Amino acid sequence: MQEHEKWLKIAKEDLKVSELVFLNELFSSVAYHCQQSAEKSLKGYVVFKKQHIIKTHDLYRILEMCLKLNKDFDKLYQKIRYLNPFSTKFRYPTEFDIPDLDEAKLAIKYAKSILNFVLKKIAEPETGQLELFKKKLNNSIFKLFKSIIFPLQNHINFCFLF
Repeated sequence: MQEHEKWLKIAKEDLKVSELVFLNELFSSVAYHCQQSAEKSLKGYVVFKKQHIIKTHDLYRILEMCLKLNKDFDKLYQKIRYLNPFSTKFRYPTEFDIPDLDEAKLAIKYAKSILNFVLKKIAEPETGQLELFKKKLNNSIFKLFKSIIFPLQNHINFCFLF
């Protein structure tokens, strides 16, 4: 198993734990494990790109590393903003309330979305530029189409002359 796969395996486990403890209405643990899943997902991407990861739980700092590698990660800001405080917010008694049912559901939704986003980015062609890949593929298909149809078209036009 490659290093980034280990990070993503633990990210999936954290997400699964959050779903299991959700059933027992342990919403502060749900929030914590969702933050952990997001953190490990992002770190998994950084490792996949052969970069050194920093020792931090701050999702903003890890997201900045991801943004340097792929600008598409800017789509995750809202989710990161929501999950980032959960690394410590509910682990210790503070002035914050324990998350409720809706907050826990949203945490799971965002953590799952971040994990899926990272998995999709890792699955993209090695360049990491899916649109460029699509354009090249479309150009190749057009050239193939052109090489088949245009000679036929000329042949058909020639036939109509007689």
